[in-house]
Amino acid sequence: MTGDPLDRAAVALGTAGVLLVLMTPLGGDPWELVQVGVGAAVVTALLGALAVVGGRTARVPLVLAAGGGYLAAALLQLSQFGRDTNWLGGNGSTVSYFLGLGAGLLAVALARRAEPDHEPKGA
Repeated sequence: MTGDPLDRAAVALGTAGVLLVLMTPLGGDPWELVQVGVGAAVVTALLGALAVVGGRTARVPLVLAAGGGYLAAALLQLSQFGRDTNWLGGNGSTVSYFLGLGAGLLAVALARRAEPDHEPKGA
């Protein structure tokens, strides 16, 4: 892993996605912070792992893909809000969680691209 703060931020955000799945037992969230169905758990784990790999290897496209995936999941959950069809098994809290992770990962990835002649530290 590089010593670049942007890479560390991507790893931290990806880890937050993976930890949600580990902290949420199958019976539901004991603290009732975020409603996570099976679909949301799978999406969160996969995209979180992608963000961690992108941050550890300093690959911006992987971080961009993870951020875009979280935003797409937020839009999907939002479009199914209050309907019988709920593929991800979430609610408004799930939308907020996906939106926060997606926006954070995209900000990290785009900040790297906006820097002129960016050279990762320690590379």
